[in-house]
Amino acid sequence: MIEAWKRSELERLTRSHGIRYSKSFGQNFITDRNTLEKIISSADISSDDHIVEIGAGMGALTLFLARTAGRVCAVEIDKRLIPILGEVTEGLPNVEILNEDFLKYDLPSAPYKLIGNLPYYITTPIIAKLFEPTPVIASTPAILSTPVIASEAKQSSARPVPPVLAVLMMQKEVAQRLLSPPGKKTYGAISVLVQYYSEAEYLFDVSREIFVPKPGVDSAVIRLKPRDLSGDDPAVAAKMFRLVRSGFDMRRKTIRNSFMRAGFPEKELITAIKAAGTDPGCRAETLSPRDFYNIASFLL
Repeated sequence: MIEAWKRSELERLTRSHGIRYSKSFGQNFITDRNTLEKIISSADISSDDHIVEIGAGMGALTLFLARTAGRVCAVEIDKRLIPILGEVTEGLPNVEILNEDFLKYDLPSAPYKLIGNLPYYITTPIIAKLFEPTPVIASTPAILSTPVIASEAKQSSARPVPPVLAVLMMQKEVAQRLLSPPGKKTYGAISVLVQYYSEAEYLFDVSREIFVPKPGVDSAVIRLKPRDLSGDDPAVAAKMFRLVRSGFDMRRKTIRNSFMRAGFPEKELITAIKAAGTDPGCRAETLSPRDFYNIASFLL
């Protein structure tokens, strides 16, 4: 077995395949076995599990996943790394390697778990891909400059099939933002998205020192479990995220004013806010995901 988490092996593999690390793909490879084992333990993997791995890189985590999972689908966008992945996972019949952009990857329709080390530049789009309703108009990007749900007029009520569990490593600052409670400066639209659709848990920090090449920031590992939203109305959720977008686009204004950008009549908005027991003079950053939903439920 090629110990792809060792620095010496990384150097050998990159040298033999003529590879240079890519900044455009945010490539930073884990070189600490203990961290890899903690990730595996956090995902509670069994032989019945189908694992989708985001950004398999040179296969260090893939090897650990293959030991315990029934099936591992390793998705890697960088075609230069595919031969290395093939070499590292040779002889493992339960590993499938896909050279594909995860944002264009069709999520499995059967239950699966999602594991991966997310590059900073793609963290928000990946999180939204897992949970947000599918836009009807493909030409309109679902992820806008402010990370939120696409507008209600351009959505269906369909939802992607989220993983039964996701264990994700990402930049520490991003992890803190996803799990930020209301009232903090770090709390934003993506926090509402994550916390509405999932039970989010901050697991542990990961030092920048264990990566090659070494990034400029530390990382963290979080765990997401989908919430049971069977009692919620998808149409209300769509209205809710219109409010979320407008509220955080103008986060310094009161919701009485910022929600106006969501396109609802002022009188209807004020009535809904008050019916939900919310102060029209508060700001969006003070509202929990359930507060947003409750307000949206009173909109016509």
